[in-house]
Amino acid sequence: MKALKKFTSLVIALVMILTAVPLFASAVSNELPALHTEGKKIIDSNGKEVILRGTNFGGWGIMEDWFCPYTNPAGEEQVYQTLVGRFGQQAVHELFKTYRSNWITETDYKNVASLGMNTVRLPIWYRNFQSDDNGTWYRNENGEIDFSELDGVVEMCKKYGLYLIIDLHGLPGYQNDYDHCGQSKSMSLFDDTDKGRRYREVVVNFWVELAKHYKGESTVAMYDLMNEPLGTNITRDGSFQQTFWDFSDELYRAVRKADPDTIICMEAIWDPSAIASPDVYGWKNIVYQEHLYDITNFTILRKCNEIRDCGYDAPFYIGEFYPRGLTTFGYLFSIFNSRGYSWTTWTYKGAGPDADKSPWFLYGSATIEKIDYEKDSMEELQRKFGEVLRTDGEKFTENTFAGYAANFTDGFVDNASLITFGLLDTAGTKEQRDAMLSEKLTAIKTTISDWLRKLKTGDLL
Repeated sequence: MKALKKFTSLVIALVMILTAVPLFASAVSNELPALHTEGKKIIDSNGKEVILRGTNFGGWGIMEDWFCPYTNPAGEEQVYQTLVGRFGQQAVHELFKTYRSNWITETDYKNVASLGMNTVRLPIWYRNFQSDDNGTWYRNENGEIDFSELDGVVEMCKKYGLYLIIDLHGLPGYQNDYDHCGQSKSMSLFDDTDKGRRYREVVVNFWVELAKHYKGESTVAMYDLMNEPLGTNITRDGSFQQTFWDFSDELYRAVRKADPDTIICMEAIWDPSAIASPDVYGWKNIVYQEHLYDITNFTILRKCNEIRDCGYDAPFYIGEFYPRGLTTFGYLFSIFNSRGYSWTTWTYKGAGPDADKSPWFLYGSATIEKIDYEKDSMEELQRKFGEVLRTDGEKFTENTFAGYAANFTDGFVDNASLITFGLLDTAGTKEQRDAMLSEKLTAIKTTISDWLRKLKTGDLL
């Protein structure tokens, strides 16, 4: 009888332990509360306002040659097609997966979180998931669309308490004429042709499938539908504008049908009037995004006043920014924080001349080898796209900008910078501020060199 009681007690104890495991796992989960918009604020499911502050993982899904390990100012498409011609589609797809798995690793999510940031904006390219511009998906062994790499990003963001903004940076048909969409001077997404209409169908399908996959995933803060649509093209030919607006609405409605709840991000490049206000099409639960690369703090103030005065009943988010010319970081961060704008720096890491001391990057390397996509063997390509690209390896160092940006991730406002339009900054240490000034001068030099290079090749508009 005693043995039976002892056995029964052991069984009960075991059941209690096993049933307690899910409860314990739930208690320590890093599941983030889902976000939505209320007026001009982003609110989480607990009713708390959330301001997203973080960085871009630029170069992960789509590379730009000025800070990534290849050289072609026209864009990644030519590099990709040349490699496909040499090695075949599947081999190149696997090669670029090797690159992505080393360009950003778990260390990088940990680094972002350690700076007090709560958000990553992830630029992706349709070719990460599709083998052509006609919508042919890469699929896994079960025949399902292969979102495994993106799933891995979501899991890492979840682990380190980071919201994820999925940014379609390069679209089939190209949404602007710049190299950072994949191919310079190739925009045909908005053309009033059968080809243009087919591209738009493919983009709609892309977002529908992605939204269906991530429906209910609270870590995904927003779907950023099109990076810098039209670019400066709208100033060259206003006829694209109506097509762009109507297509934005078509995308919005398709995504909303697939996922009614996740915030949709509309890019107003380069000012609010570039895209319709919410009431024109009846858009709900959206965030407007701007990118600010202006050359003076006075221009930044004007742009921020345009955002304030546009009358849009929706939050604004500064998805990319950098203080060109006389603009200063202290002023940028302070005016964003003072007005409650979410923001993500461009960009997290970079490789190239003086990248190890450039305020474009939180982490940089001046010694990364560029691939020779026309001559390198597959073995050599895999090496250059391999572990040498890891931030925690021997090639990358933390830039001064990382520590400086961390001063603002809690919402700090440098009033001295605001009052003096950046002539006086008090954020961080004096050593940080002095280094930032020195490194900015270096960055100006390398930027001018890059412009001259692209001007020579005809890839600078």
